Amino acid sequence: DSHIIPLWIGDAALCASASKRLLDEFNIYIQPINYPTVRRGEERFRISPTARHTLDDARYLIEALKACLL
Repeated sequence: DSHIIPLWIGDAALCASASKRLLDEFNIYIQPINYPTVRRGEERFRISPTARHTLDDARYLIEALKACLL
């Protein structure tokens, strides 16, 4: 049990490029978690929401992730 939400990406290049795009285009910083921290093919984001994040923040993040990952 943790407040950290893992979001499996599964591709190192996509994980890195989506992280950069989230920051550049949406002003959202999510560090990509790649090898050697995780095994190859298990690349992911670790999202850490806090009590200060609002429902609107969550919606904004979801739309930004969809734009960067789909």
